[in-house]
Amino acid sequence: MMLSRRGLLGGLPLVVAGAARADSAPVRIYAAVTFRAALDPVLAAYRQAGGAAVAIYAPTPLLIRQLAGGAAADILMSADPDWMDEAVRQGLVQAGTRVDLMTNDLVLAGPPGTPAAGTITRGFGIGALLAGGRLAMCDPAHHPAGRYGKQSLRSLGLWQTVEPHIAIAESAPAAIVLVDRGEARAAIAFKTDLHGDDKAVIVGRFAPESHAPILYPAALTRGARNPQAAQALAFLHGPAARRIFAGFGYKVPAE
Repeated sequence: MMLSRRGLLGGLPLVVAGAARADSAPVRIYAAVTFRAALDPVLAAYRQAGGAAVAIYAPTPLLIRQLAGGAAADILMSADPDWMDEAVRQGLVQAGTRVDLMTNDLVLAGPPGTPAAGTITRGFGIGALLAGGRLAMCDPAHHPAGRYGKQSLRSLGLWQTVEPHIAIAESAPAAIVLVDRGEARAAIAFKTDLHGDDKAVIVGRFAPESHAPILYPAALTRGARNPQAAQALAFLHGPAARRIFAGFGYKVPAE
C-alpha cells in the first residue's frame, strides 16, 4: 500500500511516501525532494520485487541536519555531491557504500517555438534570446541548479550579459513555471525538471565541461539498522530502478 503523509522536519514540510509490507519494517530512505516523481515509482517496483521501503523527502541540507541530530534512516539520497561529501566528513554515512545513482543535464528552457541551440557554448547569443526579458534560475548560493548555472555562464563568458536580467526562483521547477506563465523568457534548470511540462521546451544543453559534474549519490547511513538496507541500496542502483529513472530524464549507468 502506498503511504503519503505530511509532517514537519525542522519546521519545514516533510513528505513520507513509499511501499511497506506488514511482515517487515521498511527501509527508511532520506531523499532529496527533487527525486520524488521518479523515486515513488521505484519504491513501488521495489515492493513488487518483495522489498519494503519508505522515502522521507526534504531538501538535502535539512536531511543531513536531521541525521546529525540522530534521526533514524538507513539510506541517504543526495541531490548534490557536495552535501554527500559533508555527510561523509561528519561520519553520517558509510563512505564505502557511496554510489552515484544517476546524472543529469543542465539545460536552458524556453517557450515552445524558441529555436533549438543544441549545445550551449561560448558565444551563444543569450542576450538576443532574452531580448530584454528575464532569465529565471535558482539562487546560486543556495541551490545546486543555480550554482551549476552560474558556473556555466561564467565559464562561457555569458554571466555579465545575463546578470542584470536574472529572476531568482525558489527551485528549478519554479523557474520553469515562470517560463510557462510568460514571466521569464528562459530558465536554467535540470533536464528532469521539464518532465511532463508541455509549456516549455529545451532550448539547449550547457556544455558539460562548463560546470562541475552533476551527480546524485546515495549511501548507507552510519546508523543503518535495517538488515535489508544494503539490498534496497543495490535495488536503487539496479536495472529496474535505472529504467524508471531514465524514463524521467535522468542519465543512468549502462545495464
